[in-house]
Amino acid sequence: MKLNSRVCALGAGVVFMTAFASADTINVGSYGTGQSNMGNSNTAMVFNVAASTPVPGASLTSATSNILPGAVWNGSLTGTSSWVSYGQTGPTTPASGQPGGIFAPNGDYFYSTQFTLTGNATAFTFNVLADDTVEVYLDGNTANLLVNFAPGLNGTCQLLLPNCADVLSLSNLTNPGALAFLTAGTHVLDFDVKQIGGFATGVDFTGTVTTGTSGTVPEPGTLLLLGTGLICSAGMLLRKKKA
Repeated sequence: MKLNSRVCALGAGVVFMTAFASADTINVGSYGTGQSNMGNSNTAMVFNVAASTPVPGASLTSATSNILPGAVWNGSLTGTSSWVSYGQTGPTTPASGQPGGIFAPNGDYFYSTQFTLTGNATAFTFNVLADDTVEVYLDGNTANLLVNFAPGLNGTCQLLLPNCADVLSLSNLTNPGALAFLTAGTHVLDFDVKQIGGFATGVDFTGTVTTGTSGTVPEPGTLLLLGTGLICSAGMLLRKKKA
């Protein structure tokens, strides 16, 4: 009788733990070197000087800056991110105030940030803004593509997504294949910002990544204990009802 009670208690414990299994969600977002992370779990954005288009007259480093969106760009996303660039390259800064004293030359500007997952991702969302457009991928591998460049040659801000006015939102529902890339461990989120119009440039993003779920399928041994717990719980309820 005591053994049965112990088994019932153990099974009930598994029922309790299974019912209250919780997911782990991290927030990510863009912010410059030395700036507040605004509650995000990723590192500050880093500028890849060697891979990016040279800016004549500018001595650039991996450091990045928060920049003001001005009236042309959409404001920073949900207050948990900032527009970021290799310096003050936003639409509120004249050419004379930008690195090298010129607007960013047409070309590609590469940024990255890191985040760590405690398990394989079960869900994610990313919201992206860029001027003029951007390609987003994971771990330095363009095969792990999340966002491709928008087509077109609009010089102020791309007419199609992603651009500086309309937010591009993607998730595990729109990009289910990306879940395979978001495994347990540390990942690099890469941004290739393409400059087309020779004017302002920058990138802004926010997101969440969830690992674990209350719907996780238990192992066979756990299923046995779960079944035992449910049977015992039902038996105890019947006993109480009879009493």
